[in-house]
Amino acid sequence: MSLRIGIEMKLTCGALFSGIGGFCLGFEQAGFESSWAVELDDHAAETYRKNLPHVRLITKSVSEIDVVEDNLSPVDILHAGFPCQSFSQAGEKKGFEDPRGRLFFEIIRIIEQFGDKKPKVLVLENAPFLRYGEGGAWFLEVQRAIQKAGYWFRPENAQELSAFELTELPQQRTRLFMVALSMEHFNSGRFTFPAEKNATPKRLRDYISFDESVADEYYLDNENRYYKMISEAVTDRERLYQLRKYEVRAKEAGVCPTLTANMGLGVLFSTRN
Repeated sequence: MSLRIGIEMKLTCGALFSGIGGFCLGFEQAGFESSWAVELDDHAAETYRKNLPHVRLITKSVSEIDVVEDNLSPVDILHAGFPCQSFSQAGEKKGFEDPRGRLFFEIIRIIEQFGDKKPKVLVLENAPFLRYGEGGAWFLEVQRAIQKAGYWFRPENAQELSAFELTELPQQRTRLFMVALSMEHFNSGRFTFPAEKNATPKRLRDYISFDESVADEYYLDNENRYYKMISEAVTDRERLYQLRKYEVRAKEAGVCPTLTANMGLGVLFSTRN
């Protein structure tokens, strides 16, 4: 996508909570140009630099970012996958009472610091339960803050999208995407989300080796209390299983579920042939 002002110019993007650069890579593959990104985590930042070495990466907390002091250039699009732990159905559901949940308002603060040069479009991503938490109060708070900042944004501007349906990846991961359009640049907030499903055949074997073995230290000992439970449950050697405290769950054939960091409450595994 490009603007024509005498010569062809690419639309520019800025990223908050950029992680390893997934959002930035997607926008660049669609023809946009990443001007800058912000990421606090050292490990994520290291990976980001390998994925997008040409992008200016600022390694500090979003709460410490200042548009003037950090010399953030105005961008056409600001995208951010702000922390979802406090909004996830699987978490404690503290919402904006959690410090991580309140980081959403740092996005609004930074937008307002741009003044009359604020981004024309906002693209935000979070857990689907953000729409329903506290009887819809979380989403209403997000909606009000975005509208107050000068953007068209209604419930229709948010949609749950599945990576399994829209990409060639066999991962079952649904996220809530929110798109807001500046009232200064758009006559309405109408936005059409992708509806077509990706018809590319998905094969776990393209991503996971079911034939190779690894060192013995990675396998359970025969005397381990989970060994018998797993041995009895596993019937398909090319399917992924999830070990919970009291059961082994077989995942849908050919599908990799969402990978989570859940403090040892569950382990995703395949088995030795």
